[in-house]
Amino acid sequence: MGLASRPGEPLSERLHAVIVPNFAVLRERKIVNAREVIRFDVENMSTELPGAKRILSFDLWSDPLPRTTTRKLKRFEILRRVITAAADERAGRENGSAVAEEPTAEEALWLAGPEVQKALAVIRSAGKSQKPVLPSSNLELDLGFDSMERVELVVALERELGAEADDKVISQVYTVRELVDAILQARGNVTGTRSSLPGWDAVLAPAPEDPAVLAALNSGQGPVFFWFVFGKFVALFMRIFFNLRVSGKEKLPQKGPFILSPNHQSFLDGPVVASQIPWPLFKDMFYVGTSEIFGHGPLKYLGRTFKLLPVDPDSNLVNAMRAGAYGLKQGKNLVLYPEGERSVDGMPKKFKKGVAILSAHLNVPIYPVALEGFYDAWPRNRKFPWFSKLRVRFGDPIQPPASQSNSEETYRQLTEELRARVVEMWEGLREKKEDPGL
Repeated sequence: MGLASRPGEPLSERLHAVIVPNFAVLRERKIVNAREVIRFDVENMSTELPGAKRILSFDLWSDPLPRTTTRKLKRFEILRRVITAAADERAGRENGSAVAEEPTAEEALWLAGPEVQKALAVIRSAGKSQKPVLPSSNLELDLGFDSMERVELVVALERELGAEADDKVISQVYTVRELVDAILQARGNVTGTRSSLPGWDAVLAPAPEDPAVLAALNSGQGPVFFWFVFGKFVALFMRIFFNLRVSGKEKLPQKGPFILSPNHQSFLDGPVVASQIPWPLFKDMFYVGTSEIFGHGPLKYLGRTFKLLPVDPDSNLVNAMRAGAYGLKQGKNLVLYPEGERSVDGMPKKFKKGVAILSAHLNVPIYPVALEGFYDAWPRNRKFPWFSKLRVRFGDPIQPPASQSNSEETYRQLTEELRARVVEMWEGLREKKEDPGL
């Protein structure tokens, strides 16, 4: 449907979608960050459509779409609800209040519990949405908690209620009631690790439990040396056929640990960047990759040979962050894409704060890397790469703050500085892309 850009304006040709996820399938796949996953799929679909037919925004509804008795969609009713919801949200932001919603009688009884009230106070304090916190409120879709904020919320609730819930259980909850009940059921289960540490320190303190992660991180140097030599052939091939040009390698440190953070344009990014790392650093490099690709079959064992840790950030972000922290504590160097996914159009997108959190809490520098031309060589909607000029630039390190405040403001500042550095280098590469002397 078309939507107006501002209240009172006529409907435009900007397509807006209403999506009703199949929550049973999401639960089966253990996906809690539904909005991020669906957005990725929508962007992938849009790359194959003409500009006028691309979905530029969307809402996620938990209720079925309204239909007539003959099962036809009530299009005007859907449009009315979308416009009304947008107006209510604007009014809530302007007035600092939310539209009142009433819990059911059974929910009201649950809400009356004193421990539940403590938990709700924590959730309201941590939340960004103006919507009321109800037992049935979806943590992401209704209250706006992203993957990182969910983890921080869980740690705060555990500290308030004196509990330590199982990460696997927490990773599968969707609503306020499911989360609070899971933590209340874990009361008395406190090992002393999380309860004595604040925020992300509590999350990152334990070692990862997944044996596949530990096996990958502790793999032998023989396969790693093979990939190092293979990388030299990759670099030569790319210089000849893709006119690869690299600058700033002298800015890399003599030893780690550190985090290398490139923008993400294509599947070529990883092999090309790795091919530019000198052996003293390369032998200690490790990577965090999706278990959807590297978690099973031959690719699982292939990834292990070059220290790729298979984790599923969609279903268990804690394991992903803990794996990265564990490797950095061992003195190794982490390659982590702050966008979390390949760009849909080649431009750097929003950076997530995972890199900043690891840098601040592990006290390791971040080395920004800018990539250009990789999207043209292998965009999302193409099955195989095509020839394009590739440019890579390594930047000066970004040091974490010495104060060790490790606050939300610290994460925000580090993330913004990282993105600003990458974008500045990326824009420079775009301007000089035609310069053969780069």
